[in-house]
Amino acid sequence: MITPKELFEKSEKQFLKTVSAVLKGEEIFPLVISANKKISGTSFSELKNAILPLYQHSKEAKGKGYTIDWREKTIDGTKQKIPAKIYFENFNDYLFYTKKISDYSAIQNAFDLLTESFPTLSDWAKDNVLFLLNEANNLPDLIKVCSYFSQNKPPHNLYLRELPIEVHSKFIEDNTPSLKKLLEKLLQPDWINKNEIDFSGRYYVKKPNVYAQIRILDESLKHAVGFDELALTIDDSALLNWQPEKVFIIENRACFFSFPKVKNAVAIFGEGFKSRVSKHIPWLAKAELFCWFDLDAAGFEMLNIIRQYYPEAKSFLMDNKTYNQFSQFSVTSAYRKLSLEKLNADESNLYNFLQTNSKRLEQERITNSYILAKLNL
Repeated sequence: MITPKELFEKSEKQFLKTVSAVLKGEEIFPLVISANKKISGTSFSELKNAILPLYQHSKEAKGKGYTIDWREKTIDGTKQKIPAKIYFENFNDYLFYTKKISDYSAIQNAFDLLTESFPTLSDWAKDNVLFLLNEANNLPDLIKVCSYFSQNKPPHNLYLRELPIEVHSKFIEDNTPSLKKLLEKLLQPDWINKNEIDFSGRYYVKKPNVYAQIRILDESLKHAVGFDELALTIDDSALLNWQPEKVFIIENRACFFSFPKVKNAVAIFGEGFKSRVSKHIPWLAKAELFCWFDLDAAGFEMLNIIRQYYPEAKSFLMDNKTYNQFSQFSVTSAYRKLSLEKLNADESNLYNFLQTNSKRLEQERITNSYILAKLNL
């Protein structure tokens, strides 16, 4: 026999589905709650102890809540009523019993507010009741942001915090997942950059410049720029009028600064470059390109990404020999498993080993003498 606690849990689990149906105007009442009505006891007293709590919490006893249809069963020679069906006659009874009156009120108010502002979202809102409940308090400001983006054609030549929207300065940054759900439904397809995940990039909001930090590894190249080190925007770095023979993209800042001098070569600090690797840089495409990242799953993922745009890029110090030489410095670090189609067989084997064994060897653990030997300097 189902207990009142079990009945409440079953009823409560149907809340979102029930509210969605009500918003859609579906006729779902009387709402039957599937319940185990099998009698666990065999004596009259055992039966009474199981049934009495159900009756005490029912609409018949309290005036609101679930209704029980009874049938008669003879126990120990005595006729006894037992539940044949448990259900809610109407939505009010359901809300009263599940203690969801305030939650439903919040959802209904959020639905009315959202659909009044954006009627086209009506069907979507009816299918996303949990969103309405979770965002009920935030919804007025979400609507302000969505109204701006839906009424102003991109590009938006302002940074996020400069947008003329009356919300607090970090509101958009703090609520990007919820805003994306709404904007994806509201905006015209050509107002969304489907290739971008970042909020600003996806909705054509001005982004801070990304700088490529470059270090000259050969004095003969210095005349082209006049400096040993420089930081340029990715766009400006593409305009450099030079052609190094070799370019090393290095992930770690300390390794970038301490990398040995190499004839006719430059080094790029990988942190800034990684975020805009898709930008075509002519002199980079013509150079012999080496990528030196941490020996971990993330490092190989980045190598795979770079090869999508620079197919001839080579890995540097990202091999079994290097890992085995310094494996005593490796640490545990769990990573997801991805299919990296741009890796060669040896790189794939090492990637699988690192990913399977949750291993990571940071590149700064590799000694300068080892680097010099590999460079044949």
